[in-house]
Amino acid sequence: MQYCRGCKVSVDGKKSRCPLCQGELTGEPEEEMYPAFAPPRFGSSFIVKLISFIAISAGIICLVTDFLLSERLSWSLISVAGIICAWITTTVAVTYRKRVLKNITWQLFLITVLSVVWDRFTGWHGWSLDFVLPCACVCATGSILLLAKLLKMKTGQYLLYMIIGGLYGLLPFGCIAAGLVNIKYPSVICSGISAIFIAALLIFRGRSTKAEMERRLHL
Repeated sequence: MQYCRGCKVSVDGKKSRCPLCQGELTGEPEEEMYPAFAPPRFGSSFIVKLISFIAISAGIICLVTDFLLSERLSWSLISVAGIICAWITTTVAVTYRKRVLKNITWQLFLITVLSVVWDRFTGWHGWSLDFVLPCACVCATGSILLLAKLLKMKTGQYLLYMIIGGLYGLLPFGCIAAGLVNIKYPSVICSGISAIFIAALLIFRGRSTKAEMERRLHL
């Protein structure tokens, strides 16, 4: 075992310097107590770079093919916009792949916002608010609740995301009030489910909900 005369402590493993004072060690080094940690071969950074490369390559291929066939850019611009949307959602999914509930919450926000953008720039037919928004809210809230129970998470691990999902599910009702919805049934059902969901949180998890909001908002 190695020994540091300055700190007067014994040092386990193979160290070139004392971890406390960086002084020289005396004695014979020993084998490390714990095996060296092997980093994953393909981490999040590499996967994001790979996805970005594939997205850029696909966009360039679409632009080149469109120009070669028609000597102008028409359908390729829509394809590039679709590739950008897919790149955004996939990158977020990879980044938060180990934090499932946060991933679902981000995907809910991205899908609804991107669908509204697509609807707006393709002539505004209202499908984003009539169907995508309410359906995505119900699916996201249900997924958060189901995963929290299946994974046996503690209340503090999932409560915030349940609150966000429930409040986000009331957004379709605001769209109805603003006259932005043509087909109201999905939005009404979504808002009703979200209202029941929030009521359940307040009744059965009222103290936990209050404590979580105070902790998150530093009240």
